Amino acid sequence: MSFGLQIVFIFASIWTFRFIIRQIQKKNLNIEDSIVWILWSLLLLIFSIFPQIPSFISNILGFKSMSNFIFSMFVFFLYLMLFSQSIKISDLKEKNKDLVQKLSIKEYEEYLKNKEDKK
Repeated sequence: MSFGLQIVFIFASIWTFRFIIRQIQKKNLNIEDSIVWILWSLLLLIFSIFPQIPSFISNILGFKSMSNFIFSMFVFFLYLMLFSQSIKISDLKEKNKDLVQKLSIKEYEEYLKNKEDKK
């Protein structure tokens, strides 16, 4: 990895870390959701400072180049994040359905009560 690319990765990881911390402070991001992003930025920082680590791992795993390994890590990371978000969306859909059903039942009960009061 060239020195210039190392500098770019170092700044990108520090910027990502600071951005995540700001989003937590502004309450735009939950701490639970941000842990993965913080860990990812720290891993990128470690890989940027010590490029021999991803080079060693890519050689062990049989990647032709370190860039292919890092790209594969990014794809895998995004895949995990997408899967996690899909689970959360499914859970929210289920909760939304339950709330709509409960609200409908409540409105129907109020309708019946008003109907009885009119008699």
